[in-house]
Amino acid sequence: MIALAPLPHDRVADVLHLLVGAGQDIFVHPIAEMVTDRVPGVAFHAARRDGGEVVGFFKTDRDYAERHDFAPPGIPGLRGMLIGAQYQGKGYGRAVMAALPAYLAGVFPGKSAILLTVNCTNPLARHVYLAGGWRDTGALYQGGRTGPQHILQLDLGRG
Repeated sequence: MIALAPLPHDRVADVLHLLVGAGQDIFVHPIAEMVTDRVPGVAFHAARRDGGEVVGFFKTDRDYAERHDFAPPGIPGLRGMLIGAQYQGKGYGRAVMAALPAYLAGVFPGKSAILLTVNCTNPLARHVYLAGGWRDTGALYQGGRTGPQHILQLDLGRG
C-alpha cells in the first residue's frame, strides 16, 4: 500500500536517498536538486510504502498556469515525479498513480483538473501516466529542457 502526504521543507532529508535511474536523468533532476525549489506555490509530496519508507517524490504547482501559457487559468500542475530507481519495478509507480486522483483532489479542492508534461522521448513514463488515468490532451509543450513534451491532464471530478 502507498500513502501520499505533504513533505514539509524541513523534512526533505526523508527523500534524499531516492535515486534517479540510468538514463532518466535527462527527464528528471537529481532529488538533491529538486528539493532546493523554493518557488512560491510549489509544494513537495512524498509517497511512502507500508512501513513508512519513502519510495517516491513529486511536486505540485498551484501557479502552474502562470508559468505555462498552455495551461488554462487556475489549473495546477504536477512536476518532478520520481519513484526512486531502487524501488522501480515493484508496483510503486502504479500504486502512486492509483492514489493520485483522490489525493490531488484533496490538495486542490474545487479544481477540476491538474496538468503535467512528459517528454516525447519517454514513452514508458507516458504509458504509466495514461494507465493511471491521465489523458493526453493532444497538444505538445515545446519549452521542455530536453525537447517537446506531451501535455497530460488528470480530471479531479470537481470544479
